[in-house]
Amino acid sequence: MRDGLPGEARRLARLTRVVMKAFELFGYERVQLPALEYSEVLEVGGRHLDPHSVLRFVEPETGEVVALRPDMTPQVARMVSTRLAEAPMPARLCYQGSVLRRRRERARNNQQIPQAGIELVGVSGPDGDLEVLQAAASALTASGLAHFVVDLGHSNLAPSLLRSVARDRWPAILDALALKDQAALARRAQRAGLSGSALAALVALPELHGGGEIWERAERLLAGTAAETPARELKSLWQVASSHRVGNEVTIDLGETWRFDYYTGPMFQLLAEGPGLPVGSGGRYDALYARFGTGHAAAGCAIDLDNLAWACRHGNVPESEPRRVLVSGAPADSARLLHGLRAAGIAAAPAPEKGKMAYARAWRYTHVLELASDGAVLTHVADAAKRTLQADATEVARALRSSRLTQQKDSE
Repeated sequence: MRDGLPGEARRLARLTRVVMKAFELFGYERVQLPALEYSEVLEVGGRHLDPHSVLRFVEPETGEVVALRPDMTPQVARMVSTRLAEAPMPARLCYQGSVLRRRRERARNNQQIPQAGIELVGVSGPDGDLEVLQAAASALTASGLAHFVVDLGHSNLAPSLLRSVARDRWPAILDALALKDQAALARRAQRAGLSGSALAALVALPELHGGGEIWERAERLLAGTAAETPARELKSLWQVASSHRVGNEVTIDLGETWRFDYYTGPMFQLLAEGPGLPVGSGGRYDALYARFGTGHAAAGCAIDLDNLAWACRHGNVPESEPRRVLVSGAPADSARLLHGLRAAGIAAAPAPEKGKMAYARAWRYTHVLELASDGAVLTHVADAAKRTLQADATEVARALRSSRLTQQKDSE
């Protein structure tokens, strides 16, 4: 867990606004989900969640086991299956909040992850998959990110090749696949009894990553295996996404594996330079709602707002600095002007008696306004440029809106 200092908190708030607005333009309505969830809901939603990655405790009043949510999709499934059970489908819902995952990475160990996401419930097949992809891509574009890649996979591709293998042998095999370790993959699969074309196809999956050039080899390797059908579904989605120009580039990774076990079809990750981890991810999970007693098809995505902020910084996405003014002068005159500036939508606060400019720089004020008997002087903090004005809120607000702000470094 960590604090968010003023600059970071402001960037995160801006990203949250633009991402949620992008989702709302696709017809998604916002819902609010509790940070705590009954453990049984999360277990239904993700049956194979690592118990060490979820923080659980006993709710003292009821004795129920609750957890800080590691994922919001099962919560939306619970909501739709109970409180919105009578609502006509499809349902388009969006959310924003934090999830908690007990990560053990050396590079970063923050466990509270801010997210914004969507759930499309009641639309099956490629139409739903494309809508979710387009909504996710539009959110990244709205953030100002100029270049990102949509990387497609399929949740059933590797598992379909392991149908003859005992389920308790799958985790070790899929771990090797996730690491793209073909030697370990072949060794573990053979020890589990896999052979023939299924083994050859499985061992080749780590190499089947790239653009449209991989399909010829993939179709040849997967022909006659159980993976042929999911590969065909994935190729269809890749063709549609490419033709609609979703993202700057659409790639395929036939060896992709994922942590959440509820995915049942195409999956995707949104990749950008900087964070080294996806800025967003999602896919299809048509079987999830059956676990909650309904049979809705569903697809969705979540944007990792921390990673998106990192990618935007790496990509030098321009960020407008909000006008923030310190007002210095006689109390009565300052109070009148402060009220007028705030009414005009300008953030304003009274200046300290001493060290006005140092205070302004420390707390990210863009201007200092000093009142005098014959008018006012507006000083731009970044370059110390001065401008003489009348001590009138309307004129000051007009001058502030027309002034060009120099990009300032974060004080934190």
